[in-house]
Order: sequence, then C-alpha cells, then structure tokens
Amino acid sequence: MSHSKDDDSFPIGGGSINEKERFYDSKVKRKIVGHERTPSSVIVDRDDGDASVPPLEKISQFDPSHSLAHMLHAMVGLERYPNYLSRWQMGDVDKLEAALQDQLAEVQRQKTAIGERRAGLEQLVKKAVGENSEMLNPPASWYEVRKNILNPRAAKAIFESKFFSRKRDGECPTIEQVLTGETAVELDPGMLENWLDQEMFDVYSIELLSQEFCLKLKEFVRKVVAVGETEEFAHLNIGRRSVDLDTIGLGWINDLLFHLIMRPISRLLYVSTESMDELDWRQGYVAGYSVDPAAARGAPRQRLVSHTDDSEVTLNLCIGDEFEGGALQFRGLRGTDEEGELLGEFQPQLGTALLHAGRHLHEVTNVESGDRYAFIIWARSW
Repeated sequence: MSHSKDDDSFPIGGGSINEKERFYDSKVKRKIVGHERTPSSVIVDRDDGDASVPPLEKISQFDPSHSLAHMLHAMVGLERYPNYLSRWQMGDVDKLEAALQDQLAEVQRQKTAIGERRAGLEQLVKKAVGENSEMLNPPASWYEVRKNILNPRAAKAIFESKFFSRKRDGECPTIEQVLTGETAVELDPGMLENWLDQEMFDVYSIELLSQEFCLKLKEFVRKVVAVGETEEFAHLNIGRRSVDLDTIGLGWINDLLFHLIMRPISRLLYVSTESMDELDWRQGYVAGYSVDPAAARGAPRQRLVSHTDDSEVTLNLCIGDEFEGGALQFRGLRGTDEEGELLGEFQPQLGTALLHAGRHLHEVTNVESGDRYAFIIWARSW
C-alpha cells in the first residue's frame, strides 16, 4: 500500500503488528540524487519502481543516552522478546550500545569510588574508636538484645510473641539466622496492639531502643565524624552528609532492626496500603540537625524541607541529644487528595521510633536549641 506524499493521516503499520519499520518525524528531509523532497512521513513504501532513488536516509528520534523512557523501553524489549533488536535500525542499535557502555562505565566509576571511600572509612573508624569497640560487635545472644539494646516494652512484645515463646531451648533461631534473614521473624498482632500507638494514618510510634543504647550510638557516630573532619580524612566528607551505618562497621544494627522489627511489622501494617511485596532491602543512617549546624558534630542542617523517602517503609528513631524544636511534620501521602496538607506533628523522644510509609510527605522543623540526631532506616522490596 502506498501513500500520497501530501497525506498526513496515513495508517501506522496497516493494522499488523511490526509490519514495517516506524518513523514518526514528518519533517525529515529525504535526499534524492539530483533533487530533494520533504515527504509527509518518513514511512515510505518503495513501490515506485524507481531504481535510481537511493535508500531512505532514515532518521530516528531514539535517544537512550538522554531519555530514560527510551532506555527502559529497550530494556523491557530485550527482556521480553527473543531477537528483539532484529527489527531495529543498526543506527539505533549503535545508540543503545553506546548508552549502555556509558552506563557501565558510570557503574564501574562509582564502584571504584565507593570501594576507595569505604576503605578510607574503615581506617577512620579504627582511629576514632579502635578495633575493639563494643559497638562494632553484634550481640552474641538474645539475652544481650533484651538487656542492652531494646526498650523493655519492645522486648516484651517481641519475645513474648509465639514465634519466640513457643520454642523450647535450643530451637529458638540464633542471632545470626535473624541478622542474615535466614529465618523470618513473626510477631503477634495482639502483642503489637499493646506496643504500637497510631499517631495518624499509616504513622505509628513505638518505644524501641533503650536510652542508654541510643546515646552510645550517637556518641559513636560523633566520635567518627569528629576524626573525619581532621585534615587526614576531610576528603571523605563524612560530617557533611548523613552517616551510613554500613560504612562505619555498624551494619548489624540495620540488620537487627530490619529483620526483627521492620519486616514483621510491615507485613501486618503496610502490605495492603502500600501494595508491596516482602521487604528485602534496607539502608540505615544517622542524620543530624542543630541550631548551630556544624559538620564536625555530624549535624550539618538546621531543618529539612518536605520530602518523601526512597523507601516503601521508613523507621525514624530519635537517638538524642537535648534539643528544642526539630519536630516531624507529616503532610499527606504522595498522590492523594491530602498531599501537602499538614496532618500532624510529632516531637521526637529519645528511644522512640516512628514507622511510616515512605511516600508520606514529611519534614523536620527548625531546631531551636541543641543538637538533634535521628537514626533512620529505609526499607523496600525489590
């Protein structure tokens, strides 16, 4: 089927899937030996029998280097269809190959930079707290977790759940099995009712960690940051950003709270409202705020504007200090009618954590005095 050069309303593909290559830029010029013409479309049927007309100089708008949508379209196609690229122009294949090579180079660059930074942070931690700091070692038993880490209310809700209480000595999962995710912890809804307080829709508060442990964590981070601001380690910029616990030897704290608290609670509270699968990824870090912001104390901000998190579920735990202001304000779930509306405010309390949906807009108000530190874990399912 041929189309008039002046017809701008031609059918795409003649009703058949992938019948012919598709070009949508109607302003592309086609260069012919001895003359030039501008077709109404660059989809052309070569049925004119003119053997002197050279092949169409095809111009595509495909640009995976600058369009994420184009790149994702190509990735989905490669995943779903065998020999997917056989229908492509070679020029577009070259563009895709170049874009992927650029992305691979960026991954390799970041991998190298991360490795170098983490090696530097390891040396920094050794200098700041030594190799034998008790904070660097995960607890050896559940007794230590109950005695040294958890708030008594948290310990009761967790260890009196059937998952732990029904198991005879020797059958209880080990700390290592929980930290690695080998064993999935289950908590009783009835025990949670006596422990969790709902502050507003999808926002819950729990007394989680002992005040003593919170202050130990805060002091550990502050020691590391203080040494990190010396000339030897200044290039690591550790005090100017949130401090990732994985990078300073405290990843076990992330794992403990993720597997012991966030996964089992989210299974009960958020699976339906957030339409998510089982949580299987987490990032935990300490963020500091101050009336007098200073990188040397790991408190580079005075406030934080309204935002959502890179998570499906967030745990936000106050670990000190003495401060005024710095309230958490919640402003509705992203994508709902309440988005941007102030729904409530929570004043942080030492050892108490908030659990909320990552898409819930929230902000930190101005710290009016002192230093405020929060231990935050983002969690999501891949």
